[in-house]
Order: sequence, then C-alpha cells, then structure tokens
Amino acid sequence: MTGNCIGVVNTSVSNSLSVFRALNWLNLNARLVTEPTDLKKFSHIIVPGVSRFDSLMNEINSTGFTNELQNAKESGKAILGLCAGMQIMGKSSDESPGCKGLGWFDFKVKRINSSSANGVRNFHTGWNDVLEYQRLPSFAVGGCYYFNHSYYVDKFSKDKVIGVSTNHITFASVIRTENILGAQFHPEKSQKDGLNFLQAFWQIST
Repeated sequence: MTGNCIGVVNTSVSNSLSVFRALNWLNLNARLVTEPTDLKKFSHIIVPGVSRFDSLMNEINSTGFTNELQNAKESGKAILGLCAGMQIMGKSSDESPGCKGLGWFDFKVKRINSSSANGVRNFHTGWNDVLEYQRLPSFAVGGCYYFNHSYYVDKFSKDKVIGVSTNHITFASVIRTENILGAQFHPEKSQKDGLNFLQAFWQIST
C-alpha cells in the first residue's frame, strides 16, 4: 500500500462495510482495518458507528484502537467520525453514564427528549438538511443527508461547528477541529450529497 489511503476502522458494532462500499463506489483507495497498529499506514481514517456510545468505546478500548487513534490524531492524520463515531469524540453521553469518550471535543452528548404536546419523537430518523454554520475552504457541507440517532450534540464550541441541522431543536451535525472531522449523519446512506462529503474528506491534505 503506497500513497494516500483511507483506513476504515472495522468493529463488530459498526457499519464499516457499508462505508467501505461507498468509498469503493467513489474509486477511492480504502481498506478495512482490524489491526489497530495498521492505522499507521493510512493518511485518512474513518470511524463508523451505528451502535451505542459505550458499545463502540468499549470495543475500541479493548482492541487497542483508542491509543492508535490518539497517535493518529497527534500525527496530523485526517480522521472522520460518523454518527456514534462522532459522538465518542466528545467527553461523555447520556446514553452511557460513566463511559468516557475520546475527549477530542468539549461536548457531552444529550438524549433527544420526546413531547406529546408538539409531536416530537425521541429519535431522529430520515432525511434532513445540513446548513453551513461556517464555510471552510474546499469543503462545502451543505446538503441533504440521512440521519438515524436518538442522541445529539447540544452545547458546543461554536468555532468547532461547520454544519447544523434542525429537528425541533438545532444541533451540531458537522464538527471540525484541525485534522478531526465528525458528522452526525450517515454519508454512506446519503446518495449524491453523502458521496460528495466523503470525496471532500478524501481531499483534506495531511
């Protein structure tokens, strides 16, 4: 393996294969990664997630991915977290009290509260718009994407947010700091806009 390549962290609690297939559709150089030390070989890394906060954190902790992801972050590799893969980049989650996240962002993940009065459900599933909160050079995040989550990033440092969405409440749907990027939606399920998002991630220089 030479040159730039995307490593997709392959855990038993994520949809890593779906992400991998989307990257293949784009003809991007990508590999599924099951051995944590192999992350050293990749210029770009994706952490998928369709799982509980603690399930994903416990697996990456027990398999040794946590230390290797931290090393990758510190070495300046581009890292993208998707859905739960984004949420674990924060400090903690209401979904899993007592379980610590990676702590790369200063946020705590909150539960979506339902309300019979206004018809708000305690989950957010389906298509929704992402509006640019701030524009980054060569990375337009605005578009329509597929979401499926019951927890969200509520309070956040506004300088780290580049995209927001609204589902009764407004929440951070795309975050970024330096070489770290997180998306609450599933680009691999979001057709053209999702593929464009993955392509833009690939073009981040490392």
